[in-house]
Amino acid sequence: NRVYGISGLSSDFLVLLSCSTLIATLGLYQNSPAVIIGAMIIAPLMRPLVGLSLATLTADTKLLRRALVTLAVGTAISVFLSCTLGFILHTISLTPEMLARTRPNLLDLAVAIFAGAVGAYCQTRDDLADSLAGVAIAVALVPPLSVVGVGLSMSSYEAWGGAALLYITNLVGIAFAGIVVFIIMGYTPIHRVGKGVIISLAVLGL
Repeated sequence: NRVYGISGLSSDFLVLLSCSTLIATLGLYQNSPAVIIGAMIIAPLMRPLVGLSLATLTADTKLLRRALVTLAVGTAISVFLSCTLGFILHTISLTPEMLARTRPNLLDLAVAIFAGAVGAYCQTRDDLADSLAGVAIAVALVPPLSVVGVGLSMSSYEAWGGAALLYITNLVGIAFAGIVVFIIMGYTPIHRVGKGVIISLAVLGL
């Protein structure tokens, strides 16, 4: 019930994500890690991702649709806001903080997997459910989205393409790790693990 509740599209989600995106984009232009971390703390994107993991494992189509809509709308809004800000600040070139998010590697995937595991585990415990802020810092979902928008405003495929790959890497890593944790915690019998898990594993490998 808690995961279903936090996976939905709400005014709180939109406000937090919009503010997080604007703060992250400005922090990237400032080349300020402190500002970027501040943006990560309030980013709510981990919530629907945990819902996506549970829905994939349990074949809950209602929860799956709810989480996917929230993720899609949130992603679109973040890219739109950062792209708009990119057009306004078009005289500023790409900063080192931006460039650092255009070259994802296997270490980024590893961080996403472990952070996703922590996020899923926290949701299985009432006393740890509020620990997702630290997980958001570790994974940094919003800054890559901000770089996608800035890259689009500059028509720079190298920038927005690399940042988009990093964002997708984080999404896949979190979702797969969440599935594994939910299996370990007994939210579905091993023999009922279906093709959703196989598809997730295949996408992770890709």
